[in-house]
Amino acid sequence: MENYLALDDIAKDILKELGNIGTGNAVASLSMMMEHPLEVGVPTLRFVKYQDIFDELDIQEELQAGILIQVFGELKGMFLFLMDEAFTRAVMDAMLEEKERDLTALDEMELSVLSELGNIMCGSYIRALSQVTGMETDVSVPDMCIDMGGAILGVPLARHLQVSDDVLLIENVFRMGGHAYVGRILFWPEMTAMTAILDKLRE
Repeated sequence: MENYLALDDIAKDILKELGNIGTGNAVASLSMMMEHPLEVGVPTLRFVKYQDIFDELDIQEELQAGILIQVFGELKGMFLFLMDEAFTRAVMDAMLEEKERDLTALDEMELSVLSELGNIMCGSYIRALSQVTGMETDVSVPDMCIDMGGAILGVPLARHLQVSDDVLLIENVFRMGGHAYVGRILFWPEMTAMTAILDKLRE
């Protein structure tokens, strides 16, 4: 398989089901962590070409919180969880005291909360893949950054372009306190890992 777009319908259905499992696990964990009811719709998954990702997301000039996790072992790749400014503020207001915050100058506790939230989101998908496939995985310490979307996306995209020019985009709409927020996960599995995943799932 030369790129993600070569996946057949069965493979795409498998990945969508894993997306559903990962999202369900993530919402359960986040609700417990936040001690706040959290609902989420059915995630949308689609493959996006490297050169189209900025147009698809249209967040180059928008402030985002990005949490990047690298995956090692049999399943190799990168996960990036993106939250926009409104979602980031809502999460911190729910878990910490409500106050005016400069998102570019958060304190240690606020940064820790966001890092753990991203770790839960990405980790839920990684565990779903690992459990279903039986593939062993190890993950890096989350690397967090709050910056314009274009700056956050630039690093992993440049890094992964050497492996593939396709990105798996998972979008979730979270509902909390009567408001809806979009959270996005970008998944860059290395092509050898993707082939191994599909082989395992088809056994």
